Amino acid sequence: MKCNYCAQMINRNLTLKEIFLPKKIVSEQLCSHCVKTFQLLEKKDSCHGCQRQTNKLYCEDCLKWQRHYPNYDFHHEALFFYNQAMQEWFEEYKFKGNYRLRYSFANFLQDYFKHKKNVIVIPMPISNERMKVRGFNQVEGLLDAAGITYQPYLERFVDGVSQVQKTRKDRLALKQPFLLTKEGQKKISNKEILLVDDIYTTGRTIFHAAQVILEMNPSKLYTFSIAR
Repeated sequence: MKCNYCAQMINRNLTLKEIFLPKKIVSEQLCSHCVKTFQLLEKKDSCHGCQRQTNKLYCEDCLKWQRHYPNYDFHHEALFFYNQAMQEWFEEYKFKGNYRLRYSFANFLQDYFKHKKNVIVIPMPISNERMKVRGFNQVEGLLDAAGITYQPYLERFVDGVSQVQKTRKDRLALKQPFLLTKEGQKKISNKEILLVDDIYTTGRTIFHAAQVILEMNPSKLYTFSIAR
């Protein structure tokens, strides 16, 4: 089989776990060379709020968010550091539209979500305008590829410049762009919610989405992203 990202041949014996995975996921895995270019985040010496590397319990950004949302027990988890390799991968996947790459991290996502039982998974939405241009929601694509069940309870009603093209100041000044669907308003009360995004930068987007979810009084709200 070939690497999902670099297309080099992968010559090795499959593990028992891989044999019993859906055939598509097995055939679309990353080679060992590509895996090594993506840096897994360590929980040791990291911020309890957002997993940024620090020797403090909370980084300065999370201390600021705690002041804005004092009743929200914020705890974000991510799989990978947003290094140069990850930036290039997202450029190919999101902005060049290489939808096949949605399988790249399927096994990593499956390993993470197998520990998240009895939660309602909600992917971060994109606007209708962005959907027309891109043709797919990048977060939903990643979840679909890994076979993760999710509920599209969030809608984005404001379009704008991509987060990648915004400065840090612009991201922090972003106004509330999200709302819950009518079904979402009925379903998430007293439930454990896992909000999923692709990249965590300043946290502004995650907190906007969390704000509208928290208004429906979930029993717990977790957040997660592929990269941080």
